[in-house]
Amino acid sequence: MFTTCQLLTLTLAILVAAITCALVLATGAAWPAALLSGGGAGAATLAALPQLLKNRDP
Repeated sequence: MFTTCQLLTLTLAILVAAITCALVLATGAAWPAALLSGGGAGAATLAALPQLLKNRDP
């Protein structure tokens, strides 16, 4: 269903989004702001990580 590269990319995007959301909540921000920042971080990871992984493939 998923290749290893796709699974790695999705897992890292979810991890980055969760960590960013938790850090924003820890600073005392409201939960909508935390969800938006987490979503932005996850989207940025999804945009950048495949290019980084593609460069390492032979």
